[in-house]
Amino acid sequence: METALYADLFLSESREHLSEINNALLKLERGGSGGGEAPVAELFRAVHSMKGMSAAMGYHAVTELSHELESLFDKLRDGSVAVTPVVMETLFAATDALEQAVALATQAEPRELEIAEMMMRLRSIYSEDHPQTFTSEFQVMAENRSETAAPTVKAARHIRIDSRRLDTLMNVVGELVIVRDRLSQMAEQIGDAALVESTVLASQLVSTLQNEIMTSRMVPVWQVFDRFPRVVRDTAHSLRKEVEFVIEGKDIELDRSMLDEMGEPVLHLLRNALDHGVELPHERAAAGKSPVALLTLSAERDRATVLIRVMDDGRGIEAERVLPRAIQLGLIDPDTRELTEEDLIRVISKPGFSTASRVSDISGRGVGFDVVASKVRALGGSLEVRTEAGKGTSVSMRLPLTLAISRALLARVEKEIYAIPLTHVVETFALSAPMLQTVKGREVLTIRDDVFPAIRLREHVGLPEAAASGTGQVVLVELADRRAALIVDEFVGQQEIVVKQFDSAKGSPALFSGATILGDGAAALIIDASTLL
Repeated sequence: METALYADLFLSESREHLSEINNALLKLERGGSGGGEAPVAELFRAVHSMKGMSAAMGYHAVTELSHELESLFDKLRDGSVAVTPVVMETLFAATDALEQAVALATQAEPRELEIAEMMMRLRSIYSEDHPQTFTSEFQVMAENRSETAAPTVKAARHIRIDSRRLDTLMNVVGELVIVRDRLSQMAEQIGDAALVESTVLASQLVSTLQNEIMTSRMVPVWQVFDRFPRVVRDTAHSLRKEVEFVIEGKDIELDRSMLDEMGEPVLHLLRNALDHGVELPHERAAAGKSPVALLTLSAERDRATVLIRVMDDGRGIEAERVLPRAIQLGLIDPDTRELTEEDLIRVISKPGFSTASRVSDISGRGVGFDVVASKVRALGGSLEVRTEAGKGTSVSMRLPLTLAISRALLARVEKEIYAIPLTHVVETFALSAPMLQTVKGREVLTIRDDVFPAIRLREHVGLPEAAASGTGQVVLVELADRRAALIVDEFVGQQEIVVKQFDSAKGSPALFSGATILGDGAAALIIDASTLL
């Protein structure tokens, strides 16, 4: 059999099984010495499947490790081996070795992992009097069928497809949306009734195609979240901290490309929370807290965005530690005596900033929070931080559902058109002079007795002040719990835009998150709301 043809499929399925194994091991560890039948059964099924798959592919290291683990899980299942800290550490180490063996076997130039030492370590846990023989591929298939033959309901049909093909389809439909808008505009200008009718029908078909492709790319966040319990467990152990890790909203769906990008910032937030936020057990007890900290990772839908939140009940971000370090690095005025929450977030988001007294494997290099802030902004999202001394910290990432296509409000300033993502738009209205006031030297705008900071887009893009400064249109934009009144010359309309990422010119203001092509073929820059508020 030409195994190279099936290596990617094996790798994909093995990752799912490895995730199941890690999660089941965490359940087993939490269950104490009694273990529990459910996690052991999950472990046995997952490793049994990997053994059969790897044997069929000829991946000997994976097969032998899987077989040895299966034997040990069998001993756990019948109670002849107890769940102890030594056993758990060995099982976690063996799972890491299994993951490494899979990675080496499926790379471009396959290699077998040296597993002799790990095999001896596993065998040292128990005495095997009668070695088991490997199950053939056909026996594995028969056993799997016998376990799953009961249901008679017709299952949903699924196929595996290379994500690059979906990326290509998404790019093509994005260009099709641009062409659709241009054709619709031309049909309206020509005024032929039959042509308008045809373009309307074509537009509906393109929209249906676009929605189907976007839906096919949506995947639940658990596909990324499921690897974090093991990371949290290992990090907490290395820091000698006790943590209960809770995941909420695992079924919330995101575009595949967005899901791939969000893993790194979430990992940074979790590690930062464990290292900087969560206290040692004796410190928590002295403060009247439970020795076991609570760390929560959650996902929830909010309009056309997804809110990813990492919360801990630790010490909070300590302003008294941040302030002197910020002054030392020249990030704030030396005369500053107190940091506002806005200043605090701005400081800790600076590249290289860290309050750690020493460099470790987890922190001290100043590459934590700034990585999160940069990544979230690059994804067209926003970041919100809430912290309270002694109570904990909550960091929320608000991300669009997809990186490819979104709906935007088009606004003009002078001769240029700008796109404002509708996810940040609350309402629009005409500007009148009485709305404008000046408070403490800053221009504000009063709307129904509420006062909002006034932001003139023309000033941000380097244009001179308009002759009639009391006229124009206003967009009330919202980011987390902050709002501001963005003043433009006029509105052009609403449109679905295809987001094109680009790198800003060096030294240019960080105002735009990308660009798009309009129906008439002109380019429009997309406003990054997080830079305005």
